[in-house]
Amino acid sequence: MAFPSILCLILLFCLLFPSLIASSPTLQDPELLVQQVHRKLNDSKRKLGFLSCNTGNPIDDCWRCDPNWEEKRQKLADCAIGFGKNAIGGKDGEIYMVMDSGDDDPVNPKPGTLRYAVIQDEPLWIIFARDMVIQLKGS
Repeated sequence: MAFPSILCLILLFCLLFPSLIASSPTLQDPELLVQQVHRKLNDSKRKLGFLSCNTGNPIDDCWRCDPNWEEKRQKLADCAIGFGKNAIGGKDGEIYMVMDSGDDDPVNPKPGTLRYAVIQDEPLWIIFARDMVIQLKGS
């Protein structure tokens, strides 16, 4: 169960945060950043069973230990490590659920689609109603 949710989170970060990462005012040395990420991972593994929900994953331990994590999804943004840790994305935005995997009209997308979400001016926290394959049609 945890594996698909981790893949969804990775996809979400890859889709939504690259432009924010590139514009980060404090872009760190990549080698130093890799060391910090490894340190966080090792610290999380050492704490298994103590102040942890036994995942061994510092991201999951940061937010999914809370039994009400689904109601506090945006807390995940505070758990980021690596290059995206200062990205805010849709952290303070409304939750938008992608219900429709279609992409029939790239110019005027209908509400409920991923394309509709990403063209909005206000920040959104985008989640998906279910596993879906989204075939985007051009630009």
